[in-house]
Amino acid sequence: MNPSIKSPTCEIITIGSELLLGQIEDTNTTYLARELGREGVTIRFRTAVGDRLDEIEQVIRSAIDRCDMVITTGGLGPTLDDLTREAVSRSAGVELEFREDLMDGIEDMFRLAGYQMPKNNRRQAFVPAGGYAILNPVGTAPAFIKEVKGKPVICLPGVPRELKFLLDREVIPRVRQRFNLDEHVVTYRVLKTVGIGESKVDSLIGDLIKPGQNPEVGLLASMGEIKIRIAAKARSEREAHRLIEPVAEEVYSRLGKKIYGRDDETLEGVIDSLLAENGLNLAIMETFSGGLAAQRFHSLPSSRLVESLVIPDEKQVALYSGNEKSITERETAMGLARKIRKLVNASVGLAITGFLKKEKGGGYAIKGYAAATGEDIEKGFPWEMGGDLFTLQQRGSVIGLNTLRLALLDIQGENKK
Repeated sequence: MNPSIKSPTCEIITIGSELLLGQIEDTNTTYLARELGREGVTIRFRTAVGDRLDEIEQVIRSAIDRCDMVITTGGLGPTLDDLTREAVSRSAGVELEFREDLMDGIEDMFRLAGYQMPKNNRRQAFVPAGGYAILNPVGTAPAFIKEVKGKPVICLPGVPRELKFLLDREVIPRVRQRFNLDEHVVTYRVLKTVGIGESKVDSLIGDLIKPGQNPEVGLLASMGEIKIRIAAKARSEREAHRLIEPVAEEVYSRLGKKIYGRDDETLEGVIDSLLAENGLNLAIMETFSGGLAAQRFHSLPSSRLVESLVIPDEKQVALYSGNEKSITERETAMGLARKIRKLVNASVGLAITGFLKKEKGGGYAIKGYAAATGEDIEKGFPWEMGGDLFTLQQRGSVIGLNTLRLALLDIQGENKK
């Protein structure tokens, strides 16, 4: 680790009882964490607090003690339960002071909208004494920055549109200057895996995951895939990539074909590229997954998918597979893949099959099978799984697509021999 590259730490505090009651979703914290992370700020804590003055003051004081900077969102409105200004003033040991320039800006906002300003909006023109006030040209709630114990407490409105505008125009430039962040950059590479669980990924690369190391490796699990994030801090983009490269190569060497892509690449996009490289097109037939695999190709601007079909009825599946008698899951899936391919004269057929069985305790169970067929292509994969309908459908579509991806990699390897 390069000891000269140090990230300032930050705590994000979201203020509002509606957050604790689950009445609104907190998207602000996610946005702040992502944007500040790009600038080299390390988010150490994320805290939510209701509209109680003593509790807001308590979490602000705690945040000041354990981080280099604090950002709050919400509580800057004109009503009596908007208490961020008061809480920061108490934390700093100062009084609130009235700012005429803020008052003029708020009145202008109402005037432009054709309304007369209510008297209670006057509360928004107060900021902690000695604080730096930030005019808000897209709303009525001014923001402000107040140094407390030598650390900046940055208070932003809770309306996402206003927060994003002020963060980009006012806050980020000041944070960069305050912590000398112009002297280094933070660069990420994300490697995406499929067909392997989080615990297995951890067992294979766990020794590379060391908090505070540069580059730093972390895992993020999502539906059907695991993302491996490699973040490096350096004085230039080129130097950061130089730090990332050997770590990425080591991850590739351990996980191999389990890694399907990187950064913004998607599973369906990678598969579509493989189809194009081999001059192939695709037809998909699905049962329980309800067309989710095909839907992913429809989200691409253009794709090699020429046909998709959903057959949720077991009798119809038996007819399409070419055998109404009891046959194995593999024979059923392979038969469907060949059928859909033949129906539309496609190069490759993919079938994702299985039928949901209701469990006594709730939820469903399934024996699934994915089959990919084509010239020099015949690959299948069985699995058994239990859970809710949404999870089974999503994971089934991912398993099916990954089976197709591996089949295409096999023929690509054969073509290179």
